[in-house]
Amino acid sequence: MKKLADDLKAVSKEIKALSRKLDQLSKKADKLMKAAAGKKVKTKAAPKKVAGKKVKAAPAKTAPRKKGAKKVKAVPAKKTIKKRAVKKTATPKKPAAKKTAKTPVEKAAVSTTPTNKVLTLMKSYKKGVTISQLKEQSGLNDKQISNILHRASKEGKIQRISRGVYQLA
Repeated sequence: MKKLADDLKAVSKEIKALSRKLDQLSKKADKLMKAAAGKKVKTKAAPKKVAGKKVKAAPAKTAPRKKGAKKVKAVPAKKTIKKRAVKKTATPKKPAAKKTAKTPVEKAAVSTTPTNKVLTLMKSYKKGVTISQLKEQSGLNDKQISNILHRASKEGKIQRISRGVYQLA
């Protein structure tokens, strides 16, 4: 604890010394500024030391900030990158390709979605088809087939004849 107190005393002495130096430097800066402006400068006398009494140094005065003025932060300088000059070499030109007439591409008549697969299978059964027959021939599972049949019946593409038997509408 005693060591801490001694350290604090040493730090406070250093702070006082620094504040005195700061006062001196600010006075010199004021003189230089006013001399540059062409005005004569009067300096205030430094506080006199009285035997046995400690005199506190007056805090350095700073100019009041304007309302709305913001502190300016130091911005690091941008590094400039020098770009190398690249010489362009002449590329040999290719002979122009002959233009040929394009033939129209035939579009696929029916896409191979599971729904289309089930509907094309149902075309071959005029009296109706069961879910088990569709499952065997299409390779789809029960859930897929029941979803397809439900959607198609809502859209009006197929109709239900009886339980588990469907026919194209």
